[in-house]
Amino acid sequence: MSDTHGSCLPCLPLGATISIISRTHVVLINERLRPFGLSAGQFPVLISLIKKQDVMQDTLARHLHIDKGAVARTVTKLVTAGYVRRITDPANRRTVRLFLTQKGEAIAPAILRIDREWEETACSCLPPADREKFCSLTGAVAKACLATLETLEAD
Repeated sequence: MSDTHGSCLPCLPLGATISIISRTHVVLINERLRPFGLSAGQFPVLISLIKKQDVMQDTLARHLHIDKGAVARTVTKLVTAGYVRRITDPANRRTVRLFLTQKGEAIAPAILRIDREWEETACSCLPPADREKFCSLTGAVAKACLATLETLEAD
């Protein structure tokens, strides 16, 4: 792969660099999910349910740091597509628990492969030790950003 972008990227502000990573992620994930009738917006919810089912919709929203309404709309699309099912909790009729359907379970290996391949592609320029450090550092930055948001919301 040739470096057609030269040395300009390291000089970009952090927000611009993260935006480039995010936009390319969305484009590539959309392309890979198209055969399943899915999109990048549904990807985080689907990945989360592949990793852990019997999750309440509100819990999923908090875990992903996504608005409850956005999670509800995404889940509705996944239910309509036949990948997810909602089950009302008999102990609390207002609580909805989420599960993969048989169709959702069937595509889980492909979805996890898409996620893994994107990460491998995105980090292909880094040696393994740097990949681990990159993951750790970006996680720390994300945590600091979330803490800042919580402070703003508390005010």
